[in-house]
Amino acid sequence: METNLNFYPKYNSHQTYLFNKSIELQKSGLGYRRISKWFNENNLLNIKGKEFKPHHVSSVLKKGKIRYERNTRTFQPQIENLELEIK
Repeated sequence: METNLNFYPKYNSHQTYLFNKSIELQKSGLGYRRISKWFNENNLLNIKGKEFKPHHVSSVLKKGKIRYERNTRTFQPQIENLELEIK
């Protein structure tokens, strides 16, 4: 039996799309600069409503991977040294 003790707010649909599309474009061989250019050409804005820059793409990928790792980790329950003292 595994438990998931994490509670991190989920990405909204726009954030999820940006993260998934960034990964897809990166796997196809594009770098941060070209990914940001692709987003700007397709009129996609960053979370704050501004045009994309390469460091935004880097941040989306970095924080998205951290969030995924946190949300998918599980913990094995451990019960150790149980003592019952009756007074």
